[in-house]
Amino acid sequence: MAEHALTLMEDIEQSGKTGMMYLWGAIISAIVSLLIPVVGIVALYSGYRLTTVMERRWFGFFFAAIGLASLTLMIVELVLLELGYISF
Repeated sequence: MAEHALTLMEDIEQSGKTGMMYLWGAIISAIVSLLIPVVGIVALYSGYRLTTVMERRWFGFFFAAIGLASLTLMIVELVLLELGYISF
Protein backbone atom coordinates (compact mmCIF):
# COMPACT_ATOMS: atom_id res chain seq x y z
CA MET A 1 0.00 0.00 0.00
CA ALA A 2 1.13 3.49 -0.75
CA GLU A 3 1.49 5.77 2.24
CA HIS A 4 -0.67 8.90 2.16
CA ALA A 5 1.40 12.08 2.14
CA LEU A 6 -0.08 14.78 4.33
CA THR A 7 -0.90 18.17 2.88
CA LEU A 8 0.52 21.23 4.62
CA MET A 9 -2.77 22.00 6.36
CA GLU A 10 -3.14 18.40 7.57
CA ASP A 11 0.42 18.50 8.86
CA ILE A 12 -0.26 21.75 10.72
CA GLU A 13 -3.46 20.31 12.22
CA GLN A 14 -1.63 17.15 13.31
CA SER A 15 1.19 19.16 14.88
CA GLY A 16 -1.42 21.31 16.61
CA LYS A 17 -2.65 18.21 18.41
CA THR A 18 0.78 16.96 19.51
CA GLY A 19 2.84 20.13 19.77
CA MET A 20 0.46 23.07 20.06
CA MET A 21 2.82 25.03 22.31
CA TYR A 22 5.68 24.76 19.80
CA LEU A 23 3.46 25.65 16.85
CA TRP A 24 2.00 28.82 18.34
CA GLY A 25 5.24 29.67 20.12
CA ALA A 26 7.15 29.55 16.83
CA ILE A 27 4.58 31.61 14.91
CA ILE A 28 4.02 34.31 17.52
CA SER A 29 7.64 34.67 18.64
CA ALA A 30 8.89 34.85 15.03
CA ILE A 31 6.57 37.78 14.37
CA VAL A 32 7.42 39.51 17.66
CA SER A 33 11.16 38.94 17.10
CA LEU A 34 10.99 41.26 14.09
CA LEU A 35 10.21 44.08 16.55
CA ILE A 36 12.01 42.80 19.67
CA PRO A 37 15.07 40.78 18.54
CA VAL A 38 15.68 39.11 21.91
CA VAL A 39 12.48 37.12 21.40
CA GLY A 40 14.32 35.44 18.52
CA ILE A 41 15.69 32.94 21.05
CA VAL A 42 12.15 31.65 21.66
CA ALA A 43 11.43 31.52 17.93
CA LEU A 44 14.67 29.62 17.36
CA TYR A 45 13.89 27.03 20.04
CA SER A 46 10.20 26.63 19.15
CA GLY A 47 10.97 26.33 15.46
CA TYR A 48 13.59 23.69 16.12
CA ARG A 49 11.24 21.70 18.36
CA LEU A 50 8.53 22.03 15.70
CA THR A 51 10.74 20.10 13.28
CA THR A 52 10.44 17.04 15.51
CA VAL A 53 6.64 17.22 15.53
CA MET A 54 5.90 17.88 11.85
CA GLU A 55 6.66 15.80 8.76
CA ARG A 56 7.71 18.94 6.91
CA ARG A 57 10.93 19.96 8.62
CA TRP A 58 11.23 23.15 6.55
CA PHE A 59 8.20 24.64 8.31
CA GLY A 60 9.90 24.64 11.70
CA PHE A 61 13.25 25.64 10.22
CA PHE A 62 11.56 28.65 8.60
CA PHE A 63 10.52 30.07 11.97
CA ALA A 64 13.84 29.12 13.54
CA ALA A 65 15.65 30.98 10.74
CA ILE A 66 13.59 34.12 11.32
CA GLY A 67 14.45 34.04 15.03
CA LEU A 68 18.13 33.36 14.35
CA ALA A 69 18.36 36.13 11.76
CA SER A 70 16.72 38.63 14.09
CA LEU A 71 19.00 37.68 16.97
CA THR A 72 22.11 37.75 14.76
CA LEU A 73 21.28 41.20 13.39
CA MET A 74 20.82 42.50 16.94
CA ILE A 75 24.23 41.14 17.98
CA VAL A 76 25.91 42.60 14.88
CA GLU A 77 24.26 45.95 15.57
CA LEU A 78 25.50 45.94 19.17
CA VAL A 79 29.04 45.08 18.06
CA LEU A 80 29.05 47.83 15.44
CA LEU A 81 27.68 50.27 17.99
CA GLU A 82 30.39 49.33 20.47
CA LEU A 83 33.14 49.66 17.85
CA GLY A 84 31.89 53.08 16.84
CA TYR A 85 30.86 52.25 13.27
CA ILE A 86 27.31 53.36 13.98
CA SER A 87 25.92 55.86 16.45
CA PHE A 88 22.52 56.90 17.69
